Amino acid sequence: MAPTSTTTPGPERAGEAGFSLLEMLVVLALVALTVAVVLPSGAVMLDRVGAHAAFFDVQRQLSDLRLAAYRAETPTVVADTPTPEAVQLTMKSGWSYSLDHPIRISEGGACGPAAVTLSRRGKTVMHLRMADAACHLLRLD
Repeated sequence: MAPTSTTTPGPERAGEAGFSLLEMLVVLALVALTVAVVLPSGAVMLDRVGAHAAFFDVQRQLSDLRLAAYRAETPTVVADTPTPEAVQLTMKSGWSYSLDHPIRISEGGACGPAAVTLSRRGKTVMHLRMADAACHLLRLD
């Protein structure tokens, strides 16, 4: 008959199980250093993405207004202050725009020259100008 063992399975010695405190601290320090390096560039990237989203949103709204003016064969005026004869663009929360003068869209859908400034929470983010009569905006900075 073979002898039976009554020992429980596990590590050979108690000192070899798990990680030491020093090893865990080194790993935590490396993770903290990586986060400290990556986080600021990630915030800048998110700001740029938000600015481009606002730019494309303004461009889309102008294109929609241009199409509506063409279809209805009536001129449209876009302003940054509310007036009875002008429409305003809708901006996402925290964003605003200002125009050097109202944008006039003819009944044929052509846009007149204009400059647009996009701001976020009162800070200027982007300057735009009308690139052509098709209401395409060009980023200046």
